[in-house]
Amino acid sequence: MFLDTPFMPWIDHLPEVGDPIRKERAKLLEVAEQAAELERQALALRAQVEAGQAALLTKVMQHWTLQDIQQASDRADRQSQAAVMLRHIDAHKLRDALRKLDGTHLAAEALRAFHDGEVIGQHNLLSTATDDERRAALERVLKWWNLAGVPVYDRLAAA
Repeated sequence: MFLDTPFMPWIDHLPEVGDPIRKERAKLLEVAEQAAELERQALALRAQVEAGQAALLTKVMQHWTLQDIQQASDRADRQSQAAVMLRHIDAHKLRDALRKLDGTHLAAEALRAFHDGEVIGQHNLLSTATDDERRAALERVLKWWNLAGVPVYDRLAAA
């Protein structure tokens, strides 16, 4: 079960609920657990992608100079809306976290970027943050959403 969180616990509070309903809930929980396992497998595949990208870069570096690679990267960045958006992110932790995403990233990776990029920040936005801190946090959320959330959402919406 997920973090000891009860699955559909309200069923147990129905008057005279029987085993058929509980068994159906148990089947649904099994499906949810299968989905979580598939997510873990997807993250393992993404780790293979990351390792493959590093290996490919190593091969490329054997055939081209760093200057050639940098020029190619600069040309690609000029054609990339995401690269333009990244340049307009002042929060360095968020910029670095988002830079790791490649547009084919998973929702879990987008959430990791949210955490690692300290999108919300250290302040409790409801009580101690100033209005400027709240506005800055909302700006970071919007930038995270545009670069990390939208690609995932678009891919899932097309499925």
